[in-house]
Amino acid sequence: MEAGQLKNLENMLTRCMQTSHTADIILSIVPMVAVVFGSVLVFFLLLYNYRLRKEKIRQQIPTESALEHLRFISLLAGCLSFSAGVPLTLFFVFTNPANAGILGGLIPLSAGTGLIVFFYLSQRKPGVHAAR
Repeated sequence: MEAGQLKNLENMLTRCMQTSHTADIILSIVPMVAVVFGSVLVFFLLLYNYRLRKEKIRQQIPTESALEHLRFISLLAGCLSFSAGVPLTLFFVFTNPANAGILGGLIPLSAGTGLIVFFYLSQRKPGVHAAR
């Protein structure tokens, strides 16, 4: 009786380990849908920002400069890249330090550091643009 149960269990395990084609198709579609959805979100964000700036100009309300937007985006992207790069770098260093996979953590870490440095170096100093 135990041999029959073991055989039944082995058959169930082999069925579970076999991948279905439906699951492969769904797993390949998910990244594509995410990219399309993200692109649509970015498009509507840009459209909203364009219409908002256009309305502010029409009503003669002062708008923020493009440099301020660039600084904010660089700070946000830098913090996100840095906070993703630190744990990835530590994980790859402690698991296998001789592997080239460590670049998977070092690249976002250095990109985030560079963006944060850009944020601090691009601060306006008082009196620099006073002649305008």
